[in-house]
Amino acid sequence: MSGRAAIRASAAVGVVVAGLGAWHAFAPAQLGGATRYAIVQGSSMEPELSHGDLVLVRPGRDLRVGDIVLYRDPGLGASVLHRVVAEREGRLELKGDANGFIDDARPRPDEVAGTLWLTIPRIGVALLWLREPFHAALLVFALAFASLAGGSAAAGASPREEPSTG
Repeated sequence: MSGRAAIRASAAVGVVVAGLGAWHAFAPAQLGGATRYAIVQGSSMEPELSHGDLVLVRPGRDLRVGDIVLYRDPGLGASVLHRVVAEREGRLELKGDANGFIDDARPRPDEVAGTLWLTIPRIGVALLWLREPFHAALLVFALAFASLAGGSAAAGASPREEPSTG
């Protein structure tokens, strides 16, 4: 194998390893990964988390007081991202940082989807916008229009004349 071929093979292996690492880190739980994605809606976790932040939650570690966790609140019928403030009798006491009260729900640690791993500020606003069918249709229309307009402009371009040497 020549030096150039060895470099290409090493680069290909590096790309595959990096891709597998990214999949392991970021693959959503719905596709067999370990990461859950949530969009913060509301202000109960301000100032640390704001409305529209995209949060990535990972399972698999012992919960401690101070952790921010994602759990399903049966009373609200929604997933909630709040901080663990205490653990009593095998149940977690949770509270939003900006709230003056403890949550009514008291999940067991095994009922928690995971702990906050990564926050991407404000990107959730765009994702919430795209969840609306009309907005998603607008985006598809705009992309299709741009694709067709770009293709027709390129097709209509005249070839550049080369100077004659004769």
